[in-house]
Amino acid sequence: MSFIFRWSPLLRWTTSIALALTLAVAACTIQLAPAYDPALVNGMRAVNNDIMQLYATTGMGVDKATFPQRVDEYNRIIGAVDALALESQSRPVPDSAIRDKVEQALGQWLASNPAPPMRRDEALSLAAAECADARKIKRAPDITMPAPTAKADTRQYVPASAMALKQVSRAMALLRDTDCAHGLNNGEVAANKGYTQYFVSEALFYENFLQR
Repeated sequence: MSFIFRWSPLLRWTTSIALALTLAVAACTIQLAPAYDPALVNGMRAVNNDIMQLYATTGMGVDKATFPQRVDEYNRIIGAVDALALESQSRPVPDSAIRDKVEQALGQWLASNPAPPMRRDEALSLAAAECADARKIKRAPDITMPAPTAKADTRQYVPASAMALKQVSRAMALLRDTDCAHGLNNGEVAANKGYTQYFVSEALFYENFLQR
């Protein structure tokens, strides 16, 4: 009894150290992967709902004279999508095993869901310039956006959800500036809707896969 009593403090101390080291290693392991973030997913679903409501109000076509009624909603949606893309991209870089697993699953999803043609920088630039002319303000300088790439190394890894959300932002900016300059017809709205819904679906697939 006395022997056990003398050594019990040491055993408690050793057990505490072992437990602390185990938790530290587990924490480091968890931080290597982009963690599933329910707040991010909920934000994506919420902004998608707002986008759908905007398409509903413009789906039959709208005149550019009514654009001021929609401009604040366009800007709010674009700002929300850009913020979500930044949230997705700011997480820790995943290790190669997890990254390969996610990208393999995403590759299978992409094979079953062919991507629509990317919006060309020239189209966005032209729409922005025409909107600036319509509003009688100075044109902003052209900015060339790098094309998103699915191949990423461990030092510059960009999650697929962030890349997809950036495409959604570009599509909404094109819709806004076209609406500003010319108004919209039902064909333009339908095409834009199909484009954004593809990339919202891609972003949600990526994020929901992280939950597994």
